[in-house]
This record gives sequence, C-alpha cells and structure tokens, in this order.
Amino acid sequence: MSGFSDEVRHILREAGWHEGRTVSTQPYSTANTSSGGAWFGAAEKFLREFGGLHLRFLRHDGSVSNLQFEPALAAQIPYFPAAHEALSRRLHLPGLAVLGVAYGDDLLLLMDSQGRFYGAGCDDCLYRLGADAPTALAAVCLDLPFEQL
Repeated sequence: MSGFSDEVRHILREAGWHEGRTVSTQPYSTANTSSGGAWFGAAEKFLREFGGLHLRFLRHDGSVSNLQFEPALAAQIPYFPAAHEALSRRLHLPGLAVLGVAYGDDLLLLMDSQGRFYGAGCDDCLYRLGADAPTALAAVCLDLPFEQL
C-alpha cells in the first residue's frame, strides 16, 4: 500500500512492515467474530498487510506511544464492548471490524466495510480517523487532531 508520508513509512518499516508484506488473517477473523466484531474484505485486506505490527512513535509532548494491529488484544480491553456498540450505533452501521489499539489502551481502532477508520476512546469519545490507511495512520502516528463524532 502506498501513499504514506515519509515519517509514517519510517515508523512502519521500523515495526517490520514492507511493501508486499502478507500474513495470515485467520487469527484476526476469529478475534473479530468471537468478540462481536464484523469481518469483511476491507478489514481482511488491511490486516493481511499490517496485522501483528507494533508501531512506536513520539507524540507532540515527547512521550513514546504505540499502535498495535492486534484485534485479539483490543477485544480484551474492558471498554471494548461498550465502545464498539456506541460507535456502531453512532454510525448507523451493523458492525465494525476491530483492528487494534493505540496510545496504550486508550484508543480502539475500528474499520467499516468501506475501509474507513474510526477510533473509540476510553473516555467515551468517538472519532473518524480517516477514509483510508495512509490518512488514519498519519493521524495516529503523527499525533494529528481527530474528527470527533
């Protein structure tokens, strides 16, 4: 997948990503369906390339943070069921795929069937992160403002 800024591309490469990377999505499919999440082509395509990556990056305040594309870990976060339901309801969508978690356990990363990225915070805030992976990953990794829903 192309379209990443140089800084995001560097963060991805540091985590082990490369163009053409492919991993099995079976564990991610299972994690989604067993946790009440949805599973569809857009999530499978994204996680086939980025699943299992653990990104580390600096935030504007100088702290080191992370983004993990691990649906099973995200689904274990205590606020996951309520946040997933609230975001699905707000967007009027029957289901969202869980992709992972960022900023420790503070932000769940979810995707709709069209491949748009969303975040649900532990503070009950819901966000639109981007219409595609380059936009969403830039928003998270470069500490850009999110669109609150």
